[in-house]
Amino acid sequence: MKILINACLHIGGGLQVADSFIRELVNYPDNEYIVIISNEVKELLTTEVWKNRRLEDWQRPQQNKEKQELEVNLGFPKNFKFINIQYSKPSFVRVFSARYKPFDGIVEKYKPDVAFTIFGPAYWKPKNIPHICGFAKSQYIYTESPFFKQMTKFNFVKLKIKGLIQKYSFRRDAQIYITENEDVSKKLQKILTKHKIYTVTNYYNQVFDDEKLQQEFVLPKFNGITLLTITSTYPHKNIKIIKPVAEHLINKYPNFKFRFVVTIDIEIFGYSKNNLPAWLLPIGKVKIYQCPDLYRQSDFMFLPTLLECFSASYPEAMKMQKPILTSDLPFAHGLCGDAAEYFNPISAEDIAEKIYILANDKEKQKKLIENGLKQLTTFDTYNQRTEKYLNIIKNTIEDKQ
Repeated sequence: MKILINACLHIGGGLQVADSFIRELVNYPDNEYIVIISNEVKELLTTEVWKNRRLEDWQRPQQNKEKQELEVNLGFPKNFKFINIQYSKPSFVRVFSARYKPFDGIVEKYKPDVAFTIFGPAYWKPKNIPHICGFAKSQYIYTESPFFKQMTKFNFVKLKIKGLIQKYSFRRDAQIYITENEDVSKKLQKILTKHKIYTVTNYYNQVFDDEKLQQEFVLPKFNGITLLTITSTYPHKNIKIIKPVAEHLINKYPNFKFRFVVTIDIEIFGYSKNNLPAWLLPIGKVKIYQCPDLYRQSDFMFLPTLLECFSASYPEAMKMQKPILTSDLPFAHGLCGDAAEYFNPISAEDIAEKIYILANDKEKQKKLIENGLKQLTTFDTYNQRTEKYLNIIKNTIEDKQ
């Protein structure tokens, strides 16, 4: 099979999925892969610790001197072709025409059998070949989320308009969609009634299984409870709730020592480096290779999110044997089962109380860890995910023929 993979992503959990999936494809040498990557995905795939693991008979990376040439050599086997196109917001013409000259040119040049966009909307419909697309837009699935009640009228209307455009793109641009959650698949089928919908879950990245790939990230020493949140600054992640949670803990339990380690910048909390409170450690953006070390130095994984199709933070915490504190919402229960302590994500008081109680209950922590290891077995591993993706792609090609 000759497969075109659109991995032109620039932010969020989709990056680690792209990185994990592309690396796993090395184990399927019978196919030819034309992979469109953004600068962010390229950075992940060219990390030194990964390049150093390459097989000796693989291609050596070579710098391309022709600036206008998009093809880049990342040191993968010869059945891989990488094309670096930096992510840019789709133009008005592209959104409503489904035409994108760089992608169209790649299809014309390489003539793939199928196109697979890891996560959409793609705002692009390839000519004459089937298109498979990943779906992770939880705002169109979990419309009852408290996230919408917190929005201003302006932002709510803005989201509705954007939603109409994206739903139009989803209906038009691909024939098959893949979600990461069975519940999402059922709800999406009601929206995309004429499309085939498959479920392939997310998982933790291969780096969590290979210490040679991992990089150190040393946190300042702390004699207390460390709550880790690995996330991007999306509004639905509900990160601002941390400040009132901390205030409640300080006021009610002044002797309780805790800190929140978050992978975002200070600005979202309204602090500066000069007046940063002791309970907050914003470490900014981190690389996937540094995440295992962050988990090792933490006591709990904390995720107050209001919307998810899937969060890799859940299987990551289960793998690293860290108790999970997360939102008492349907998607979280569906993914974590008995492996989490749940709280009302819009109640700072409830969150604070759940943190304090769990921090003082070693038996509950142990039980959550045990349940997490069991729950982890319900997800597709990165090997299984790749195999399922390829089977869907193969069946799509055969159906066309």
